[in-house]
Amino acid sequence: MRRHQRGDVLLEALVGVLITALLGASMAHVAGRIAAGQHEARIANLSVEQLRNTLQMEGVSLCDAGGTTIVAPWTVQGEQPVAVQCAPGPTVSLAFGSGANAAVTTPREVALRVPVRALEGTTSQVPDAAPLVVGTRQVAR
Repeated sequence: MRRHQRGDVLLEALVGVLITALLGASMAHVAGRIAAGQHEARIANLSVEQLRNTLQMEGVSLCDAGGTTIVAPWTVQGEQPVAVQCAPGPTVSLAFGSGANAAVTTPREVALRVPVRALEGTTSQVPDAAPLVVGTRQVAR
C-alpha cells in the first residue's frame, strides 16, 4: 500500500505552486492597473493646472486669439492645442430697495477643451472619452 502513496506529496506541492503562481499573476495585474490609473490621474492633474493657469493669466483675451496651447512634456509633440469656446455672459437684472432697477451684463464665459487622446500622447483606450474641460462657468446647485 505504501507504493501507491509515493506521488501524493509531489502532487500537493505542485498544486500549491500553481495556486501561488495564479495569485502572483493576479497581484501583478492589479499593480499594473493601479500604476496606469495613477499615471492617468497625474497627467490629468498637470493638464488641469496648466489650463487653469492659462485661463487665469489670459482670461477673456483667449476669445480673441481663437486658441492656445499647453505644454505636455509626456507626449512626443511637447505641446497640445487647446480649443477655446466663448459664450456671452447673461444679463442679470438687479432690483434695489428704493425701486430702482439695473441691468448688468456678466463677463463672457470661457471654456478650454483638450481631447483626452491628445493628453495621453497615444490612442485612448476609450475613443469617445469626454474631453478635459476647464472654464469660468459657475453652475448653481
